[in-house]
Amino acid sequence: MLLLGRCPGALLESFLHFCEQASWSKPIDAAQLAWKLFRKSLTCSEFFVIFRIAEMSKQKQQIYEFDNFRIDVPNRRLLRNGSPVVLPAKAFDVLVVLIENNGRLVEKDELFSRVWPDQIVEESNLTVQVSAIRKALGERKENPHFIVTVAGHGYRFIGDLINLDQKNEECGAISQPPVEGERGIDENESRLTKDSVATNLPLHAKRGGWQTLLFLSLLVFAISLVIFLVLKRTVSTPPPASVASIKSIAVLPFKPLVASERDESLEIGMADTLITKLGRIGQLTVRPTSAVRQYTKLEDEAAKAGRELKVDAVLDGSIQRVGDRVRVAVRLVRVEQGETLWTEQFDETFLNIFAVQDAISGKVVGALAVRLGGDERSRLGKHDTESSEAYEFYLKGRYFWDKFTPADHQKATDYFNQAITKDPGYALAYAGLSDTYGASATNGWLRPSDAYPKAKLTVLKALSLDDTLAEAHASFGAITMFYDMDWASAEREYKRAIELDPDYEGTYEVYSYLLCALGRPDEAIEKARRGLQANPLSGALANDLGLAYYQARRYNEAITQYQKTLEMEPNRAEAMLGLGMAYEQKGMYDAAINEYQKAIKTLGRTSPHLAQLGHAYAMLGRRSQAVSLIGELKELSKQSFRASYDAAILYTGLGERDKAFEQLNKAYEERSGWIIYLRVEPQFDPLRADARYASLLQRINLSP
Repeated sequence: MLLLGRCPGALLESFLHFCEQASWSKPIDAAQLAWKLFRKSLTCSEFFVIFRIAEMSKQKQQIYEFDNFRIDVPNRRLLRNGSPVVLPAKAFDVLVVLIENNGRLVEKDELFSRVWPDQIVEESNLTVQVSAIRKALGERKENPHFIVTVAGHGYRFIGDLINLDQKNEECGAISQPPVEGERGIDENESRLTKDSVATNLPLHAKRGGWQTLLFLSLLVFAISLVIFLVLKRTVSTPPPASVASIKSIAVLPFKPLVASERDESLEIGMADTLITKLGRIGQLTVRPTSAVRQYTKLEDEAAKAGRELKVDAVLDGSIQRVGDRVRVAVRLVRVEQGETLWTEQFDETFLNIFAVQDAISGKVVGALAVRLGGDERSRLGKHDTESSEAYEFYLKGRYFWDKFTPADHQKATDYFNQAITKDPGYALAYAGLSDTYGASATNGWLRPSDAYPKAKLTVLKALSLDDTLAEAHASFGAITMFYDMDWASAEREYKRAIELDPDYEGTYEVYSYLLCALGRPDEAIEKARRGLQANPLSGALANDLGLAYYQARRYNEAITQYQKTLEMEPNRAEAMLGLGMAYEQKGMYDAAINEYQKAIKTLGRTSPHLAQLGHAYAMLGRRSQAVSLIGELKELSKQSFRASYDAAILYTGLGERDKAFEQLNKAYEERSGWIIYLRVEPQFDPLRADARYASLLQRINLSP
């Protein structure tokens, strides 16, 4: 190895550097050159001459003329009649690729891979660069002289192109004179040309046996490395098994670089955006934001979280914003071994936050060796807004929406409206606003007759701006279900949402409600289970599965599922409520009362919990205690629009049918509570023989 430091080694190093930097048109170019050198058994001086020729050939075909333009590729200059023409860097690169392929259609994917090799960008970026080229060349798309657009495919350069290097060669520049001061080049060697290599002309040299053997050994080593380097760059190899096996990923909430300067809306929002972007890749299962939201503690370990979330890899990062600057550090961790597959740091202005997100998404795709089609590439590079201010307001809106209290939803409404003010074309902000109005109506925080129409108006606006938002289709389906009671339209929207994003858990939640309401219990259970596959740690979806079992009257399975839910989230009051309802149907009234009381202790004296407690008292014969709760429900009805539906449950338990129907009709008019479950709710079984019940089902479009 020490011999590599001598003359042949230095020459070898230069040659390898040249081959690594050269832009070979085909892998065979380098391989053929290496093979010819091997067969000639060249001396150092002969090798050096050919190296010089090859190096000069590298510079050829780099200066072009067309019309009154000249493009000087090495110096990155575009001239018009000798005067410089301003052209953005990426536009210059696009023009070079088109010129190098003069007359040939260059597909969009090829342009993306050549001009943006390590980035995921929107197709609109390419359109902008081509437009800049046309402007610089003084042509219009409708009347092209140089660049033709082939709709849906790419672009073709059609100018009358002159390659100045080829032109000079044809004029007689076929031999290279000796370079003054070069050592080891004699008169015979100066006559070596590129053509002498191409045509296998004999090269004579007298050399000693050991010198020949030494140099041949070095040359064989050089040839092997050259071929390896070239083929490595040009031949696609399958990813390592450890990478190829990665099919699922979780993006954890980003952590603060400085613990005392937390911005949780930005930390969770950054993860949410990347989850949305990566979720657009059909080959990758991405855990939803609700699944990772719990991992906000500084001490949370990426690999441990990945095991709990049942994924193959985890994207873990930190973020800090100071003024208009944002610093991001991110790494991709393989869960099984706990190894880091990729790491990167970014220090940008907040205005460039979208570029950072694009770069992270692109690096993840590259690290996982995911092959993207043109459609997926475009969707991955999609920006929901170009306004960093609107984006920041949207993140805060989602942050407060997830807290899920009446006060926080009011804050969310304000932030979503501010986002829309900054960017009236921000579809996700309209979808967020719709979710806020819809959830507030369903939970009785706002009057349904006021909130649902607002929810419908804003979600339709979101869909008019972007019909590919699965969240918006799911929201529109929920509004159509709860407010319009148009079951067919609701189901159509849910199916469309699943088609757009099979891993969006929210769709399975509301779809399960619909199937329960329509008396299709087995399908409802299947949809709830599918939602849990998307988010195995979701207490809400685990609770929905229990509810589907309950409405299917499979009470033992409902009890088991609610108990599992409470193991996951011991303080989930809805699971306590559902468990109590299942116990009641089994005649286990004391156990039911115990669960209702625990729910009241956890969440307070809300309308649903008081109604269920009163119903259990009534069924157990403790009538006075049940009646005492009616007064509380009447007070709550002044604040919550769910109270009429809940009061109907309590009156049914007391056997007061007239009052039960009065409250059910009021609930229908108000679209309050879970009136959509009227066809299947077991607690209303005592009313089913009454003609008024059939009439009400007909009004709700739920007649059997």
